[in-house]
Amino acid sequence: MRNKLLWCVFFLLSPLLHSGQNLVIISPHWEGVRIELTEAFRKWHLEKYGEEAEIEWIDQGGASDNLKYVESLYKKNPGGIGIDMFFGGGISPYLRLKELDLLEPYKVSREILNALPRACAGVPNYDDRDFSWYGIVLSGFGILYNKKVLDYLGLPVPSDWASLADPAYYTWVGNGDPRHSGSLHMMYEIIMQAYGWRKGWDIILAMSGNTKNFSASASSVARNTSSGEVAVSLCIDSYALAQIEVSGAENMGFVLPENLTVINPDAIGILKGAENLNVARHFIDYLLSYEGQLLWMQKKGKKGGPKEYSLNRFSIRPDVYDHPDFKATIFNPYTLKGAIDYNFDLASKRWNLLNDMMGAMVIDCHRSLRRAWKSTLSNKSRAAVRRFFELPVDSGLQKFFWENWQDPVFRNHHINQWLNFSIEKYGSVVRMSRI
Repeated sequence: MRNKLLWCVFFLLSPLLHSGQNLVIISPHWEGVRIELTEAFRKWHLEKYGEEAEIEWIDQGGASDNLKYVESLYKKNPGGIGIDMFFGGGISPYLRLKELDLLEPYKVSREILNALPRACAGVPNYDDRDFSWYGIVLSGFGILYNKKVLDYLGLPVPSDWASLADPAYYTWVGNGDPRHSGSLHMMYEIIMQAYGWRKGWDIILAMSGNTKNFSASASSVARNTSSGEVAVSLCIDSYALAQIEVSGAENMGFVLPENLTVINPDAIGILKGAENLNVARHFIDYLLSYEGQLLWMQKKGKKGGPKEYSLNRFSIRPDVYDHPDFKATIFNPYTLKGAIDYNFDLASKRWNLLNDMMGAMVIDCHRSLRRAWKSTLSNKSRAAVRRFFELPVDSGLQKFFWENWQDPVFRNHHINQWLNFSIEKYGSVVRMSRI
């Protein structure tokens, strides 16, 4: 709360504080990324343009929160909001921002475009039509696991998303709230697309029954897994690799579910009405340069790498993987086979709908859900199990809901309806299991 208050004060005062060579960026990237990028870009910009360029960072809690914040600001100030760039959160936020005409196009040099494949594993790396956004690094989504905890409990290493629905993992799954985290949202969307609506929700509901609690941030979920509070968790590769670096590969592991995940660019875009447009363009140029890409992959203290914090991200430029330090030791996302055919248009349209469904049907009634799941595990009543997996929304109604979801009265009515349905459902499961 204190940090959010400070950011609000900063936002009000920022027009008085920053010069034309300052960038204001809203991003969920962690402190290490902010520190390393600020210092590296300042040095690069001074050498290339003879002027230093500072970066001022804003975060409202996660990519989903940042998107809501930006949209709300534009409703009050359509011409510009005092923020130059939106950075991080995958691709879906940029599809939404582009749909709302809130991104400034910028076509990078031919040299940079030649170094960027149009896609990785079937997923676009940048907006090759209007050049409104660019992927900066590649992200893999999988499962982080604590080897020592699994050994102690006698549990197997999970191999896919459905593994986390296994009752053997009851109370040992780490999870988070997609309403605040873009990477967590992405994993729920991947599950929905990999398995389909009905089976996807079955897995999410059972996995949530096994979940100890829902953290507000993806980084907290990863740390809880490393500390042994939970044994397995949904995790983006960067947080997984960071925990493996801290705790050691002998203690932590990470798996990308085969044929059930995607490689997704973590993107950046210039916001409409950006006050520091030229510096924003320079920042994109830097991030997509070989020098800027090397910073994400090289270990701290090594030549071309960060000074204090290893960033543990995968370059979007294939030529960086030919670096002698990486050639035989680091996974190359461009070699991934069997990724799902991910529908970004569908994901973008139902972004807020899926978040609110997760909130009403799972997270805001999680105590009741977990009690009901435990009842089905101990009693094994077929009727109770069927009731546990009932949904208040059929897949055929998705389009109707997302087309009307911007209406606050409509949205709040159905969120309350789904929450009441879920609370009553989980209560009846407990009662049925006692019979």
